[in-house]
Amino acid sequence: MVKKIVIMILFSPLFLDAQETDGNIAKNGLLRTTGTISFGRMAKEEQTNIYLQGVLEYFVTKNITSRGDVYHYLKSGDQQILNINHQLFAGTSYHFNTNSNFIPYIGIQPGIALTQANFVTIDGSNNLEINPLISAVGGFNYYASKWFHLFIDVRYVTGKHLSHQKVIALDEVRLSFGLAFMF
Repeated sequence: MVKKIVIMILFSPLFLDAQETDGNIAKNGLLRTTGTISFGRMAKEEQTNIYLQGVLEYFVTKNITSRGDVYHYLKSGDQQILNINHQLFAGTSYHFNTNSNFIPYIGIQPGIALTQANFVTIDGSNNLEINPLISAVGGFNYYASKWFHLFIDVRYVTGKHLSHQKVIALDEVRLSFGLAFMF
C-alpha cells in the first residue's frame, strides 16, 4: 500500500498541471526542432529523391519565425542523375493566427546546394558544384502538447546545377511530415 502511494506521489506531476495558461503553445521564444525523412519529386526529370531533413526554427514573435533547414541527399533510385544533392536553407516563415493548436504557415528561404552530376565532364573533373537556390514552403503544425507537435511541410525548390557539360534543373516539390520537439 505504501509503495502505491509513493509511486502515485512521484508520478502525479506528470499528469497534474494547475498553472493557468493562455492556451497558445506557439509564442515568442519557442525553439522548434525536427528530424525526418523527406521525399522530393523533380519537376523536370523523372526522378524521386529521398533526403534526411533537419529543421531548427525560432519564434521571434508569435507569428514570425527564423528558420533553417538542412537536407542530406540519400538516394533517388537506379537512374539517378545526381550523385550528391545536399542543400541548406535559411529564411523566415509567417504563422497564421488561429484559436486552436492547428497553425498553418508559409515562408520563403534562399539557400545553397552542393551537387555533383552522375556523369564525368569532358575535362575528367568530378563536376562538384555549389549552386544558389530559392524555396517557398508551406504547411501546418498541430501542437499536441508543450513538448512535441505533428507537422506536414510542402516545399518547392528551384535552382540549377551548372556544370561545364550539362545544366541540370534542381526544381523539385518536397513533402515532409512527422513528429517534432520544442524547447
